[in-house]
Amino acid sequence: YGSYGDATKKNAGICGVGEMWGYYVGGLLATRQYEGTHFRGDDWFEYRILRQLTSNSQTWLPRLTNPLTEKQIFDCLTSDVRSHSQLRNRLIQRYGRQQEITTIFTHFGF
Repeated sequence: YGSYGDATKKNAGICGVGEMWGYYVGGLLATRQYEGTHFRGDDWFEYRILRQLTSNSQTWLPRLTNPLTEKQIFDCLTSDVRSHSQLRNRLIQRYGRQQEITTIFTHFGF
């Protein structure tokens, strides 16, 4: 369906959520294993949302007063979450903090 490349294609939402998680976890594990930071890429699906939700690593961006864990985010990645907005809504539904979570997603265009 041409879902890769940008957010406008059919099924782009589910690809975007999957890629966002994959890029985030890949960067996280490589950073833990090797020196320095290994978060790479600047794609439309914005893995940096997850990075900001879990660590507030980008201090100039909106922040959570109490960051989420990777497990908390993973628990929201169920088969019915097929877009960034559905992921945002699930995070809010489970963990509250609507204003903080919404602000981070909005900052990255979602």
